[in-house]
Amino acid sequence: MSERCPRSDKYGLLRCTWSVPRIVYGVSPIGLGHATRSIVITRLLVYRGFDVTVVSGGKAADFMRSAGAKVVDLVPDPAPKVVDGEMRGVLGWYLRSWLSFRTAKRRVRALTRELRPDLVVGDEEFSTISVGLEMGLPTTMITDELELGFARTWAARKVEARILRWYRRLQSEVSILIVPSGGTDRGNIRFVGPVVRPLAGDRTAVLQRHGLPASGNMVLLSMSGSGVGGHLVERTVAAVTGLGADKAHLVITGNRGERVSGEGVYDLGVVLDNQDLVAAADVVVSTAGKSTIDEAERYGTPVVPIPIRHHAEQERNAAGNGTRPDDIDRIGELISARLGSRTEPRTGDGGAKAADLIASLLRRAADAAS
Repeated sequence: MSERCPRSDKYGLLRCTWSVPRIVYGVSPIGLGHATRSIVITRLLVYRGFDVTVVSGGKAADFMRSAGAKVVDLVPDPAPKVVDGEMRGVLGWYLRSWLSFRTAKRRVRALTRELRPDLVVGDEEFSTISVGLEMGLPTTMITDELELGFARTWAARKVEARILRWYRRLQSEVSILIVPSGGTDRGNIRFVGPVVRPLAGDRTAVLQRHGLPASGNMVLLSMSGSGVGGHLVERTVAAVTGLGADKAHLVITGNRGERVSGEGVYDLGVVLDNQDLVAAADVVVSTAGKSTIDEAERYGTPVVPIPIRHHAEQERNAAGNGTRPDDIDRIGELISARLGSRTEPRTGDGGAKAADLIASLLRRAADAAS
């Protein structure tokens, strides 16, 4: 390992001459849920001796870079349109996503040819997966969803049906498809359980770090890192204020809009180690993103997930917790009901299982070559 690293290439990455197994790891730029679990898995892969280059875009790329990952910002962010807590314009979103996929695929193909990785991973970043398959590399897909179900109109359903056929073919062609949930393995699908970030400090240290009161109940409104969830702010502020300042205070994270102020309200903006606040809270309110729900359940914090209407994935996630979009009208009732219902923290090693599965592909390829 004494050879030197030459100057960085056109992507700003140092290229070393010694033999280190390389991974190109694509991360969906929509929201931050994919990025948060990718931080866990990529750190474990680096610890196992891999050189991991993350490919993502926008806020997700910035977030992973701030967490210490080596990131190339190449992937457009075709986020769905959300108005007043309702997902709209699905057909337009599908079309934008397809155009973004084609653009990203050209960029990722050039990067992959430059880096010459030993294997490719994609956490719902499909251009990376597609390029990996195209180049005959061992390829892993990580996904929460094996189905779609977002379309509402006839035209959107026709387009979604075509996309679903393509999506299922992609699932069948990857070497391993990792699902970060519980389930029974079948074919190339491996269920590893939730991938959750470890805590960076205990409750007392977390509250001190953010200047939060140590007494009273802490209600955390965890908005999506992409800013989605603004429709929950007014309702949640009113609900917590109605409980009384002596009983509860509200902490808001993930807000990219105008800061919220008021008695007993603490708007912290985007927080890198949001899992610490999830664990410290007495109740978490959020849109029903899987990462926040998984973190709350891992650390025993009651959660009130209010899904975006017509967002199929979030509505499925929320159903497991007994909530739906209409429950925005009774946030106060749900918060009150779930205060004091903390459970024992759960154990799990979904991140380690995922990293081991990815590493096993390299061993399998080496065995095949010999």
